[in-house]
Amino acid sequence: MTRAVFALMLGTLILTGCATFKGSRRIDVGPFAENTVSMIGEVQRVSRPPAWIHLKRYQSLPSVQEARAANEPLMALLRGVALYSTQVVSLYEAPLSESRKLAELARYVRESIRPALEGSTEMATGFTTAHLDTIIHDIPTKSSLIEGLGAVQPLVTATMSHANRQLDGLDRAIDVAYGDLSRSIERDFAPLKNQIAVFEELQLQTMRSYTLLNRYRLGDAAAIDSLRAIDPPSAEKLPRRKPTTKDLDAAEQDLLQRLARIESLKDQLVPEFTLYKEHQGELEALRTSAEERARLTRITLILWARSHRNLAAGIGVPPAIDLKGILQGTVSSAAGAIVP
Repeated sequence: MTRAVFALMLGTLILTGCATFKGSRRIDVGPFAENTVSMIGEVQRVSRPPAWIHLKRYQSLPSVQEARAANEPLMALLRGVALYSTQVVSLYEAPLSESRKLAELARYVRESIRPALEGSTEMATGFTTAHLDTIIHDIPTKSSLIEGLGAVQPLVTATMSHANRQLDGLDRAIDVAYGDLSRSIERDFAPLKNQIAVFEELQLQTMRSYTLLNRYRLGDAAAIDSLRAIDPPSAEKLPRRKPTTKDLDAAEQDLLQRLARIESLKDQLVPEFTLYKEHQGELEALRTSAEERARLTRITLILWARSHRNLAAGIGVPPAIDLKGILQGTVSSAAGAIVP
């Protein structure tokens, strides 16, 4: 056998071996669904809305109802993403031929995903149910389930575009609802805040009078005229002639009693003012929860779309999820912790 023929045979064996290895190579797709389900569960757990206690009477505000309505399709979308991801793993691990797996994937998209889009003229820019029908028709023509996922990728991309627009709308709805709730609280507690403002002004005026009285005691002769000008009750107790020590003591005692009465009246408003602060605190907690839910939903969908893209390219998804990093980091840094 010549050296050239031997080299040709060896090359053929190597190429055949590589092709066989490549065709039989399997990746662990389990983390794709596990990560997705875990992240969606984290969205539900971390951003569970606080109970409406003090603000319960405002739940019927139109803007509050609109914000809730804007959130519902996104929660349904997350559930659909979780179901799709687990279905992909089930098909990949099932003891079925590739053609059968592709047929089942096409059936799932047709029977479980397409009905949700019925009547939608535009799921994302330029993407309609007609495009979805093309994808469904294209899936069975692929040679493997992984390639079938590649055919589905345009649908995943369109889903992301659609979800981002919905999330943008949710962010706006949250801002509007927050503004309406804040104005409602301020309106209902306006009499209380006005009364507190009156008492604080009286307290400040009385303190000014007390300061002028003491300045006079310390030798500022003009201070007594200033005190009479701004404080009629004190003017009645301080004669036009030079006041005696007894006159000054009586005026001082009256000022101190006035300060004590004002403070006592303010104290009676403390429970109601505490209730006002609790309303505000609950509102901030609700807003934070709603914004966090929207943020985590956006991150989860970004990571899912990228994981799906990588899986369709034959790239395994790492099993570990840095959920703490997701919660504390930005979208980009969080994505880097999970998706290569």
